[in-house]
Amino acid sequence: MKTQKMRIIKVLVIILWIQGLSFAQPLPDGISKNKKAVEFFDKAMQFYEQREYNQALNLLNIAIDKDPNYLDANDLVGQVYMEMGEFVAAEKMYLKIIKLNADYWLAYYQLAEVSFDQMNYNTAEIWYKKFLSYKLLPEKEEAEAKKQIASCQYAAKALKNPVPFSPVNLGSGVNSILSEYFPTLTADEQTMFFTCMDFRSQEDFLISTFVDGKWTDAINMGPPINSPENEGASTTSADGQYLFFTACQNPKNLGSCDLWLTFVKGDKWQAAMHMPDNVNSKYKETQPSLSADGKTLYFASNRPGGYGDMDIWKTTFEKNGWTNPVNLGPTINTPFDDECPFIHQDGKSLYFASDGWPGMGGRDLFRSQLNENGVWQEPENLGYPVNTVGNEEGLIVNRSGTMGYFSSDKKTNPGHLGRVDIYSFLLPENAKPGLASYVKGKVYDADTKAIVSTKVIIELTDLSTSTLAGFCKANDKTGKFLMVIPGNKNYAMNVAADGYLFYSENFAIKNNPSSDPYLVDVPLKKIRVGQTVPLYNILFDVNKFEIKAESNAELERLLNLLKTNSALKVEIGGHTDNSGTETLNLSLSKNRAKAVQDWLISKGITANRLTFKGYGSSIEIMPNTSDEGKRKNRRTEIKIL
Repeated sequence: MKTQKMRIIKVLVIILWIQGLSFAQPLPDGISKNKKAVEFFDKAMQFYEQREYNQALNLLNIAIDKDPNYLDANDLVGQVYMEMGEFVAAEKMYLKIIKLNADYWLAYYQLAEVSFDQMNYNTAEIWYKKFLSYKLLPEKEEAEAKKQIASCQYAAKALKNPVPFSPVNLGSGVNSILSEYFPTLTADEQTMFFTCMDFRSQEDFLISTFVDGKWTDAINMGPPINSPENEGASTTSADGQYLFFTACQNPKNLGSCDLWLTFVKGDKWQAAMHMPDNVNSKYKETQPSLSADGKTLYFASNRPGGYGDMDIWKTTFEKNGWTNPVNLGPTINTPFDDECPFIHQDGKSLYFASDGWPGMGGRDLFRSQLNENGVWQEPENLGYPVNTVGNEEGLIVNRSGTMGYFSSDKKTNPGHLGRVDIYSFLLPENAKPGLASYVKGKVYDADTKAIVSTKVIIELTDLSTSTLAGFCKANDKTGKFLMVIPGNKNYAMNVAADGYLFYSENFAIKNNPSSDPYLVDVPLKKIRVGQTVPLYNILFDVNKFEIKAESNAELERLLNLLKTNSALKVEIGGHTDNSGTETLNLSLSKNRAKAVQDWLISKGITANRLTFKGYGSSIEIMPNTSDEGKRKNRRTEIKIL
């Protein structure tokens, strides 16, 4: 609490001054010479420390009656009123203290705080500046006052320019008379994990699904995820198959709170695993957020090497495991608290809570965007009334970028059910992330229609760089998968399983970005004579047969298939749509097929394993009556000989 903090500051300043240290402004003597007044003050202090505020006030009023000039007693009355939220009464008391002694500089800070809490930002700025006019102030509080002046200036403007904000309670399926907070969503926005705290302060995970326009009754995830200790603040992979979370007081922790990981096998959640010791530390790691590609985990920590108390860090999954965490730097982190990170599925919009950047008061919600050079931009405040004089934190944004979800204990919010509830709200335009779509489907055996029994890996490749943009594993019981597709780029999707030909799909969305999902079925064909597989990511310019650089990832997969299965002999078939004459199409398709053959030979595949043939537009997969039909028919196809 602010008032408790100021009480500590006052005691610290007096100690430093007595010890003769030069970095503390001496306070005027606030002690009374009236023994009875001091006696009542000492008793009041005991009640104050026990948060028995009414009893403390009664005794303080007696002390002040016996000595009206008793500064310490008047000061404590002001602090009690602030604790009770009686800001007008607190303000009157601090104004009285200044009349008693104009050099009681701590009162100016407290007047600034109480004015700020009442959203009287112009007045608060005056008092902060008066406080700063004194020399040799405590360093941290001096920095706080300077930061608060910037917040006063921001908040005064924000009040005059409110953003649209109409929070909606998620209802009794998610919320209860208990506290629900820290939600996390799957990319299809159909499943929500969240933390629930009961009346014993026990934290567990619950899960709810979105059916027929509402959230179903939440189910406790139970063991082995939930335990007698506290679990909370989770993040899920795009498909809901992995869950990273914070566990506190766990005997296996290195610090007070550590990061843990669990995953689904079939339909069962597995026992949680402690994240590696280079990620966790003897300090506090909490509030994880997983990037859509599953490769980067953002989290908050007070570990050394940061810029403030709680900072935002990230670790990346590479071949040898999770890397040593990296601080996001001073563009994001401040000398104060920066936490509750959420990385959107667009891969470049980071939302977080901070009391270090100019805001409305307490912790505000901010968004920073990653530019083309991989540098985080200065955070933008989400504005008033999304942010208020209180604490806002724990924001997540849905994949389509239209809706925000957050937790609040404000009884003024509509539909309030418990101590803390989860709400949704339409995101203001200035706070929306970039576009992101997803592909969702089911993998099965093309012949038997049964779920593929071997491990099925789905990879998404950025065609412009041939780098992995995402990966996931199909559920080994249902065959289902879900993977995010960030907007504004062209991607190749490949599905592979041992003993099967890989499946190829192309998402050309660079010039037509959208948040609309792609729903696909993936029939995998076993490797045997006569099987064919279309390759949609071997690309050519119109009426050209030179292979484009964006084809590299697909060609490498074809090369790997032939190297892994050294007995395979294949026909490379070229196919076109029905644009142009058939004579031209036959020639074009033949040359394209030969270009693929030549590339494979250049990589070491012997020529006697390869043949090529041009089919023109003679073999349709779909009618050539639509753009999608023509796209499907323009393909390179592999046939097992």
